[in-house]
Order: sequence, then structure tokens, then C-alpha cells
Amino acid sequence: MMEAAIEAGADDVLTDEEGHYIYCAFESINEVSKALEGLIGEASTVKAIWKPQNTVPVDEDRAQSMMKMTDSLEDDDDVQNVYTNMDIPEDVIARLSA
Repeated sequence: MMEAAIEAGADDVLTDEEGHYIYCAFESINEVSKALEGLIGEASTVKAIWKPQNTVPVDEDRAQSMMKMTDSLEDDDDVQNVYTNMDIPEDVIARLSA
């Protein structure tokens, strides 16, 4: 998958149990999706997302308040998507999610 995506013009590919996530420049999204459609079939979704170029490390106190804020935004019916550039360590996420 990665080789096919990069040959199609993608910048990165992430794979998990749900599927493949292919990242490319916004200007290339149509070309990449059409090239991959010819190789592996139609994608379930093709959409633009905001991915931060730089992340900001966040301590546990700040992470707790930021997670509350993003949860509130995600619960609002008028908000379609929430993006952030905060970098929370996995152990802090585990403690706050418990």
C-alpha cells in the first residue's frame, strides 16, 4: 500500500485495524485518489483534514483542561470537526481517560 500511495504522489501512509490513511498535499488529493482508485479500488472516503506541522507539548494540568474544551467542542452540534496541535504523552492520556 505504501509503495503504491507514494508512487501516486502521497506523502505518508498510516495503517491500523480500521484501514489505510493516506496523506498528501491538498492540491494533490484528486490526483492521488484517482491514481489509487485505478490500482486498488474506490476509497471509502476522500477528504481534507488539518494535520499540524508542529505540535506543542502539554503537561497534565493543561492537558486536562484542553481535553475538556475539545470534548465540549466535539459535543456541540454546530461544530463539524475539531483539530489541535497539542502533544499529550500516552501515560497522561491514559490517566485522564480512566
